[in-house]
Amino acid sequence: MTPRAVTREQLAGAARAALGGGRRLETIERVTGGSKKGVYRLVMDDATTAIAYLWDDAENHWPAVEGDDDLTDPFSPGLGLGLFQAAHARLDALGVRVPAIRLVDGDGAHSPADLAIVEDLRGENLEELLVRDRRAAAPVMARLAESLRAMRGHRAPAYGSRGRRRRNVARHVVRGDGSRPCAAGPRRGGLAPR
Repeated sequence: MTPRAVTREQLAGAARAALGGGRRLETIERVTGGSKKGVYRLVMDDATTAIAYLWDDAENHWPAVEGDDDLTDPFSPGLGLGLFQAAHARLDALGVRVPAIRLVDGDGAHSPADLAIVEDLRGENLEELLVRDRRAAAPVMARLAESLRAMRGHRAPAYGSRGRRRRNVARHVVRGDGSRPCAAGPRRGGLAPR
């Protein structure tokens, strides 16, 4: 599916509301990596930038599969503004550095699709930095390790599918064709479709 063209005019009002200060949206740039939602860099006329996330069916390039709406399944797509806000709040509460939210629009005030505009955290690619200068990457790796420890130590009571048929989610694997996960079958190493 070819991504739809999001225009500057479509996001100008939201960008102004999010970043204020008499700024005007100069350009929008599609950012790679947004295969389930549209991700755009907003560049204002004073060079201020922000990132816009758009949850729109036209921006989701994954096929719909039965069970996608089961939020207790850790392999469900987990899409949407509400889940984004919940994950953002939980990570922030754990002390994990997350981009600041500048605007949330889930009622169509600025866009027909759910929209969030967040702080644009720009910097060098970590993989490239590690290759170029491991010593310079050390503080970044230390912060990453600290964030991972905080996430690892947190147990959310609402996660998983307790009380339902799927008792051992660790036995689920994702098939290479991107379809729903499989569960390990009765044979050692065998896979049986769910």
